[in-house]
Amino acid sequence: MNFLQQGITNTSIFRLLSTVSNFLIALLLSRFLGPKVKGEATIILTTITFLVFFCSFVGGQALVYLVPRFRVENLIIPAYIWTILVAGISYVLLRYFHVFTWKRTLNICVLSTLGSVVNIHSAVLLAKREFRRYNIVLLLPIVITLMGLAITIFLLEHKDIYAYLYPLYIGYFITAVLSLGYCFKFISLAPSVTVFDDLDSSLKYGLGYQMFELLQLLNFRLYFYLLYHIQGEADLGLYSIGVSVLEVAWILGRAVSVIHYSDFSNHENEQMAVQRTLRYLKIVFLAGAAMLFVIGIVPAEVYGFVFGKSFMYVKYQVKWLFPGVLMYNLMLVIQSIYLSKASYGRLIFVQLIALIFSVTLCYSLIPHFYYSGASAAASVSFCICGVLMLLIFMKDYRIAFSRLLISKDDVHFINNVLRTIVSGGKDTGSKS
Repeated sequence: MNFLQQGITNTSIFRLLSTVSNFLIALLLSRFLGPKVKGEATIILTTITFLVFFCSFVGGQALVYLVPRFRVENLIIPAYIWTILVAGISYVLLRYFHVFTWKRTLNICVLSTLGSVVNIHSAVLLAKREFRRYNIVLLLPIVITLMGLAITIFLLEHKDIYAYLYPLYIGYFITAVLSLGYCFKFISLAPSVTVFDDLDSSLKYGLGYQMFELLQLLNFRLYFYLLYHIQGEADLGLYSIGVSVLEVAWILGRAVSVIHYSDFSNHENEQMAVQRTLRYLKIVFLAGAAMLFVIGIVPAEVYGFVFGKSFMYVKYQVKWLFPGVLMYNLMLVIQSIYLSKASYGRLIFVQLIALIFSVTLCYSLIPHFYYSGASAAASVSFCICGVLMLLIFMKDYRIAFSRLLISKDDVHFINNVLRTIVSGGKDTGSKS
């Protein structure tokens, strides 16, 4: 198995483990702490995600493009400083507008800082194509949180939100320290007065990437906030479980996206990038369809048994999300080729069009149809992203519709990849 295929396979496995760990966390929260605490955890984690986004204007995933081109220390030191500034300003603003209590706000801002530091280090590792260590950094805080949550519930018998927050602190802190150790060999310790020389590049590319990321994040989670304000924490807790289940269908797509982004950023072979994108576009779409089919045929009683009776009909509450989740796999695969060229304009355009539809539909559907309204609004947004991105990709690279069909070469490639996985990684001649 070649380096790229192995990276995608390992990343998919780690993301599967991450998904399973997140499911177990959701299971513990829902079954032993209840829908209300699950809803609290969801809104806190979503807020942390937004704050990490703002921290990433300097030092986010744009580092994957920048690290091969600039000195690492010139990129991460300004990123650390920016992260601290954003966390401090966020605390002031959240308290000024009384969004949360001071204690909740402090927890969110500190966790956002730690999460941003981990994000910086993981981007450096991804840019350096240290895929194994990158995957460890992504998985470790989730596993530590899971273990800590189990301890706080069963041994310490905590039944409130802090049973979740304390393990989250430990997970982020340990991962931040470990990931810094992983990145240390790429950082020059020689004192330099030019450490801010590349700040303009960090801001330029960071702003472009984060504009795209913000719109994508809003498309992913805006309806969470609207559902939260209209229905409350308990209903959001129920709904978020269903969304987490469906996002299993994105595991392979996300793995392909991050590995291709890293790989394409380190070489200029555009023809090869297009060929790989086309091939994995088909594979990811079929894998996503198969996964959604499995999720759809699982009896409701299984969800009730696993998550608790309150969650028995969760798959029906998100049924309208199925087509959107499938189509968004197209976006996940194609976006990597544009990110690797720092070509953010088209990605921003697609996400903006989808967000306009999402906001319009959320405000019109959620008050009347609740869960189904949120699902339908998000699904339309995801479908628009997938279809528009596919059409733009085909136009930019002059790809005929016939090339989207499964070919004999694609079947041969899939067979070789499966054989190499089964045989323990020995290359059987597959080419990407």
